[in-house]
Amino acid sequence: MTATSSPLVPATGGLRSVVARHPVPAMLIMMFVIGWAVLMPPALAGIELVPFFLLIAVLFAQLLPAVLVTAAVGGRPAVRELFSRVFRWRVRLLWYLVALFAIPVTALLLSVAFLGTGAVHALFTDPSIFLGYLASITALPLVNLWEETAWTGVVQARLAVGRGPLLAAAITGVFFTLVHLPLRIGEPLGELVVGLVFAMILGTGLRILTGWLYYASGGSVLLAAIVHVTFNATNNGSLLTAAAPGDWVAEDLPWFTIGVLGLVVAVLSKGRLGARPGDVERYAGAPAPAPSAV
Repeated sequence: MTATSSPLVPATGGLRSVVARHPVPAMLIMMFVIGWAVLMPPALAGIELVPFFLLIAVLFAQLLPAVLVTAAVGGRPAVRELFSRVFRWRVRLLWYLVALFAIPVTALLLSVAFLGTGAVHALFTDPSIFLGYLASITALPLVNLWEETAWTGVVQARLAVGRGPLLAAAITGVFFTLVHLPLRIGEPLGELVVGLVFAMILGTGLRILTGWLYYASGGSVLLAAIVHVTFNATNNGSLLTAAAPGDWVAEDLPWFTIGVLGLVVAVLSKGRLGARPGDVERYAGAPAPAPSAV
């Protein structure tokens, strides 16, 4: 009598064995196929990508592939280990402060340097700016935590093995930008291409920051998600633009901010992004099993 294998038991053959041997390519294929299948049709039809579409994409095109790939690699223990990193909250207070304030504070300081004190003055005189920023932060448990489960906890962490944290951040930045392509549908072609290249270059800074906080905090996906949501809140809200509506410098300043911060972290950490000896392997999840001998 043949026992039916559990969906969370490591594969010994077939498709699951292929996924286990090539977890990152498998992960990326699933993320793009499912994500674009959810977001491209409404984007091409001119339908606004409301939170419903985005939430479906995050849950089924990012969280689900992360669980399936991790299960194929190491079974239930690997899935439990992944979620232990997702909810790893017992880290030093310093890293919470860095994750929460590094991007918005640096962006405000750069705003003062380039545009004067208007943004800071607006922040302290218009309560709606701060409340809007806090409202954006509430996306953390629904969106950014599961995004970073996929991108930091699986893709970037696994790419770092054999390549190092810095190169892993750069590679992840390219795919992370491309998966957001549906959000740019409708832009003129030239503007779309320039925007993608701009986001790939400066957006790598965000991947460097998430990687740095991930390793520095002992493999906490939660800390990576926090720094991600602060970028979104800074970039999508009125924190920098309230004092200078329509000013392209104010609008693009969050991108320059993560570019500068990423460069500083990369240089000061000598490309290790806070990873100590053994951290890269330790926080990459269960290793793929070696091919079985025939």
